[in-house]
Amino acid sequence: MTTPILSVTDLCKTFRSGGGLWRKPRQFHAVSSVSFDIQAGETVGVVGESGCGKSTLARVVLRLMEPSSGSIRFEGEDIAALPEKALRPLRRRFQMVFQDPYSSINPRLTIREALLEPFRVQGVSLTTAQEQDTVDRLMAMVSLNPVLAESHPHHLSGGQKQRVGIARALALQPSLLVLDEPTASLDVSVQAQVIQLLQSLRGQQTLTYLFISHDLALVRYFCDRIMVMYLGRVVEVMPKGATPAHPYTRALLESSFEPDPTQRRSIVRITGEIPSGYDLPPGCAFQARCPKAQDLCRQTRPELGSVGTRHQAACHFPDSPLPDTQTPRSGTAPSQETPHAV
Repeated sequence: MTTPILSVTDLCKTFRSGGGLWRKPRQFHAVSSVSFDIQAGETVGVVGESGCGKSTLARVVLRLMEPSSGSIRFEGEDIAALPEKALRPLRRRFQMVFQDPYSSINPRLTIREALLEPFRVQGVSLTTAQEQDTVDRLMAMVSLNPVLAESHPHHLSGGQKQRVGIARALALQPSLLVLDEPTASLDVSVQAQVIQLLQSLRGQQTLTYLFISHDLALVRYFCDRIMVMYLGRVVEVMPKGATPAHPYTRALLESSFEPDPTQRRSIVRITGEIPSGYDLPPGCAFQARCPKAQDLCRQTRPELGSVGTRHQAACHFPDSPLPDTQTPRSGTAPSQETPHAV
């Protein structure tokens, strides 16, 4: 194995809430002891219910939020310990595509100005001819008509805005893109176009993706590995083409809608209360909702352990992983009728 392009170790992020006259300050554990590596050219997906810490993890990894503890090594350098002045030049090498294209682009700027903004922020001087060539190149890269460069964001559709966001993220030729639910706010047909664009760009630009989503069918199709988060912790890491070993992951996959009527099945709902991030229970955080929970689960928190080739699960009683017969073949997109699983 080569040196990972991104290596995260024991990353934690807590938020402190102020106390009052009769209340003590409390801490909310958004991300707890998360560790993972991403190899160059790999696409790793992060999934989980809303509020599990996916987007917080994405922002902490890029230092858009300051980590509470842990290390983030990008191309061998620990960016978690770098001061802002030293971090700024490195930001050319890693960028983010945000979920909402309507709010991620300054409405006062034209598309041309938005695409040239990264160069201005990084202090890169371009001649008038270079600016024109750069805008034309970026627009062509994401299959947008160059005429749109003189438009403002409100003239564009949601899919076009998201393409502009992708082009802006690629302006400085980064090696790592963090994609925070880039298709969540788009129509289903537009989602497929954006995913096809990302696939094409990954091959053309030799990009590495950290893909945040809660659409399990999409992640299983698009990503090489999947990390499943629950209450700020990674509970399973599984390669493409594997069935889940953790009860929580299995419940998420079984909750997805199957468009083929002959393949539909009864969905077993997860019961029980989700613990508070302010007051996590001892043992496994999923214990109150897990049908397999035993006394050991209520007393001892499980650590990620190997359950197969490149397959890990944080469970005292994991299921035996088997080949996944429902994973779409390479190059075949999942049905666009499949809704978000969570």
